[in-house]
Amino acid sequence: MIILLLALIGTAIVMVILTIGRLGFGRRDVFNRGKFIRWLVGYSIFNYLLCLAIVYFSEPALTGPFGGWQWVLWPLVISSIGNLFAFARPALSTLEDISAASQGRTSTRKTSTQLPADISRGAIAAGIFGLVVAAGIGIVVAGLIVVFTTWFDSNAKALAAIPNVTVEKSTTPLLPTDPNNIVLVSSGIANFKGQQVLGSNGQNYGSSYNLDPNSYTLQSINNHLYYVAPMSYNNIFINLSNSTTPGFVVVDAEDPNAQAKLHVGPNDTIAYLPGAIFNQDLLRHVYLSGYTYGKLVDPTLELDDSFHPFWTISLMQPTRGYTGDQLSEVLIVDAHTGAITDYPPNRVPPWVDRVMPSDTVNQYLTWWGLYHSAPWFNPSGAGQQTPSGDPQLVYNKVDQPVWLVAMTSSSANDNSSTGIFLFDTHKNEAHFYTSASGLGIGTNVQNTFASTRANILRYNVDSFQLYQICGVPTWTAIYSSGGIYQDVGMLDAQKLNGGNVQFEPTLSAVLNDYKTWLAQNNVTNTCGASSPTGGTTQMVTGKVLRISPVQQGTNTIYYIQIAGQHAIFTANLTLSPKLPLVQAGDTVTVTYLNIPGSTSPTIDLKSFDDQSINIGATPTPTASPGSGTPTVSPTAGG
Repeated sequence: MIILLLALIGTAIVMVILTIGRLGFGRRDVFNRGKFIRWLVGYSIFNYLLCLAIVYFSEPALTGPFGGWQWVLWPLVISSIGNLFAFARPALSTLEDISAASQGRTSTRKTSTQLPADISRGAIAAGIFGLVVAAGIGIVVAGLIVVFTTWFDSNAKALAAIPNVTVEKSTTPLLPTDPNNIVLVSSGIANFKGQQVLGSNGQNYGSSYNLDPNSYTLQSINNHLYYVAPMSYNNIFINLSNSTTPGFVVVDAEDPNAQAKLHVGPNDTIAYLPGAIFNQDLLRHVYLSGYTYGKLVDPTLELDDSFHPFWTISLMQPTRGYTGDQLSEVLIVDAHTGAITDYPPNRVPPWVDRVMPSDTVNQYLTWWGLYHSAPWFNPSGAGQQTPSGDPQLVYNKVDQPVWLVAMTSSSANDNSSTGIFLFDTHKNEAHFYTSASGLGIGTNVQNTFASTRANILRYNVDSFQLYQICGVPTWTAIYSSGGIYQDVGMLDAQKLNGGNVQFEPTLSAVLNDYKTWLAQNNVTNTCGASSPTGGTTQMVTGKVLRISPVQQGTNTIYYIQIAGQHAIFTANLTLSPKLPLVQAGDTVTVTYLNIPGSTSPTIDLKSFDDQSINIGATPTPTASPGSGTPTVSPTAGG
């Protein structure tokens, strides 16, 4: 195996340094070959076993400064300290002899002066020289590498330039979202569903295996969104007695009413997974297979379109000293057989959703925000931006996900965005939408959703994601209780107010409410009466043939049919307080936006007036029965 060779090379490096110290600085005129050989063989065996353990368990990436061989400093330091302690033993014997002589006793021990000089002087020389070399390389040289690759303005600008960022000047804030692919199941709800199905088939899998709540991965399979999580071992004893786990669980991410499915067929078993023992550990399996020349990060379980399990692993290599990692290769590991296939990032199979790790994206955008428009030394923080949270995986178009990151200023008091990043999940390419500035972000969004009066049962705001719906940046929240889905909310990202939250049990209902809310509040959008598609405002006067109120969530919508018109008009109470009083036969005047090519059977009204109902500014006083004078109410204190 490759680690045997790596351990041998590491041992050779350590022993060469120690031997130089022993023979070059600690050798006397009389050289005891036998003792030197015993020292050399003993420390060689010790270092080989130590190097083998380090390589096996830590899996150091052989890339970056020193070719990644800086891990050899650890056995060098340990061996150097061991040589110093070897010198301390004869010194201790000398102290015991002195103590015995002072008490009138004769010691049978050899004094340190009777021991061969090369044991004491040679050992201490090897130990000191080894520690000096380790300190020089591990502290001085490594520190200089960090300074000359990350400090100062030129290096800061180089770090900021690692992500390929395009600043979008268009007025369109974000890429449009397909409402049919909005995620309605959070990872917490998915975990609840997964735990239910784990013990539902009579196999008592829960006694031996578990589903890690943090292992659920959102992904597209056959143009539909699912969460997938592998079954993991409950403990080391289960792992020792089983070479595979039975399979994985799949949870529908678009339909909160769908049941989770447990895949435990003969081709669904998982032989390698992160955290398993010995060679069953996924990253160790890959490392021992020869992929030692890069950092193995972000192991993600993804299913192909036939629901076969694979692990995707990103192989990263630093470009600026120890940092500036860039994606070099993508490794796809068959979770069932362990077969490994490596791909260039631009040639991964189409069913793979992402290969750019979210941590890498966050680091890239942190550098970009700090140094793109500001100097490296900038104690004031002027001109700096920072990601407002971890990247969110958003499927603007199914099978074409992006990492969405809201940026904010470096000020801790800023609660709005300076723009939105959409980072490609397959390559180092990002688009920054400055037109999405001013959006509410972070805990403000969560608190707004939680504060809506419609949430009278105080359901938990489980998660929220930013989409573009009807051309408007929109936060969509999932409400849950005890891990069970309850409702979904929608909110204009620029108008954070609990009263603006649309709150419904289903996606279709909340979409209808949200479109109505946009129209009523004259928010420019691409779905309703305020659509900027070149329509013209039309006025119609006619008699009402039919009118009927329909309750849609918290809104009452009036459907109106007017004589001579071939469409049904819809209006909300915010347009006119006369709407509840309108009857068939009343003459009304309405305005609406006529959109060329529209085939919708309903049209949202922009204004409404019933000419048959006359309402004055103040009530008209009426006379009391039997008198000719109006009734006047007494005033307070009168």
